[in-house]
Amino acid sequence: MVSKFELKSVPLGLVPFLLKRRALPAHIRSLLRESLPLLPEHVRIEGPAAGLAESLLHGLPRLLDSTLLDWLVADIKSCARRLCEMAGSDCAAVRLEKATDRTCPRFHVDSVTMRLLCTYCGPGTEWADPNTAYSVNFGESFDEMLIHQVPPEAIVIYGGANASAGLCPLWHRSPAVPSSETRLLLCIDPIYRSAQTPT
Repeated sequence: MVSKFELKSVPLGLVPFLLKRRALPAHIRSLLRESLPLLPEHVRIEGPAAGLAESLLHGLPRLLDSTLLDWLVADIKSCARRLCEMAGSDCAAVRLEKATDRTCPRFHVDSVTMRLLCTYCGPGTEWADPNTAYSVNFGESFDEMLIHQVPPEAIVIYGGANASAGLCPLWHRSPAVPSSETRLLLCIDPIYRSAQTPT
């Protein structure tokens, strides 16, 4: 369930975002790790939030354990519905991606209104205030304590360059992935039809 979010802020209240801390059920966590080799590198779908479950079933391997498949589809659909409610949209673009290294090494702001991320396996997304992000990107000195990390398995909703609904743009990057691990990341963006406008 993704109904309860807490407001999380950088010190001095610079970059607020919504965070749902959670721990996946032990059997789901185990099934996810066991099933990583079966999952494709990228699963990408988009469409009405209400119909994402059927599209996901077509995009995910049939070899997945049925318990895991049912849970994953339900969780992604729930996350998409929550994001669309916040964004004032009835459609979403969903990506489920595997990575064994840092895919976005530089701190950046996404070119979206808002985005939902959840790291199912591996280390969570790193984030920082703009000044720290600039220092890291350009090799200047900085305090490593000023780089923060979203907890694994947590759900985070944050603003992009076109932020709306009171969220500020979040400077973030993908984390380094230990050689023994694979990162499994869920990413969901709202899609606006021509008649819709961000709230």
